[in-house]
Amino acid sequence: MLVVTNRYPRSLPGQEIIDGVRVYRWHFLSPHLEDLIRRRPDLFMASLYFCPSVFLRLYQLMRTYRPEVINIHFPDAQVPFVLWLKRCFEFRLVVSLHGHDIERWFETGRSTSALPPHDATGLRPGRNSLRSLLRQADAVTACSRNLLEQAIRLESSVGEKGHVVHNGIDLDRFKDSTYFQHPRPYILSLGRLCRQKGFDMLLDAFARVAPNHPGIDLLIAGDGEEREALQAQARRLGLAGRVSFFGRATPDEVVQLLNACLFVAVPSRLESFGIVALEALAAGKVVLATLVGGLPEFLTGSSNLLVEPKVNSLADGLRRLLERRTELELTGRRNRERATSLTWARAVEKYLTAYCGD
Repeated sequence: MLVVTNRYPRSLPGQEIIDGVRVYRWHFLSPHLEDLIRRRPDLFMASLYFCPSVFLRLYQLMRTYRPEVINIHFPDAQVPFVLWLKRCFEFRLVVSLHGHDIERWFETGRSTSALPPHDATGLRPGRNSLRSLLRQADAVTACSRNLLEQAIRLESSVGEKGHVVHNGIDLDRFKDSTYFQHPRPYILSLGRLCRQKGFDMLLDAFARVAPNHPGIDLLIAGDGEEREALQAQARRLGLAGRVSFFGRATPDEVVQLLNACLFVAVPSRLESFGIVALEALAAGKVVLATLVGGLPEFLTGSSNLLVEPKVNSLADGLRRLLERRTELELTGRRNRERATSLTWARAVEKYLTAYCGD
């Protein structure tokens, strides 16, 4: 196995071996006039050098290794390079989709034609090149059925070669029984602090139920561009003493936070899969989540509560679970069993099916 990926950030080494696998990091840049329009002549000039350089490196690498399968994840700046390789060499092309790579073309209130040709890093591929990649792929995987259906809307041929490969979980992580120490019982919500994750709706919802549950706190773990705005919102709502912002949590800290919480709230407006919800299952916790994206695909059964992504619905969900507080530990145990069917070993089996074909 060999991994070739984008060298971003530039501080990463250009080459290294991780777990016995050689990793190459190159600058996948293609010249675009839009770079000059966006006043990024540095990016445009860099692409004039790196584009042919990377093409040459890829050609040499392909002639040396002759891979039978190329699996591209998060298709982005690599798209034109992979399409070129497909014309020059024979191999099975598997495209793996994980969320924003497809969802950005279906963002609410924005037409696909209105979207800019690049993202913040200057590397977004055009819609047509992504469609061409999906069309030429021998197999396409998506981390949820919902995401796969969006890919089919973008390129209809995906319907004949699409595979749903849900994300997996490492159950060994959750053998740690250490509890995070907090002075009062708390509801846990964690993830990247951005609008997509819906933490602002959760704060509004918690403000409606908090007066009737004075001994319960809300703990939000994670970091992101919305952190200061969310902290200001909590103060405006009079929740300064009831809401704690933990900050970025390590994998071990995530397990400890989960172990000690009453239940987990996932208030997302958009969620291609929902790793946080899966971690909650593995920790044996009840989940309150929104009916969006891939969440309903694995949060099945009476152990969890799915609601509309609205403040009123989230507030009602919080109220209902707090009223069932004495049952939460027992019902959460059922989620551990559900998590055993969503391990990385199961995901690997499905990837191998896509790699090998029928």
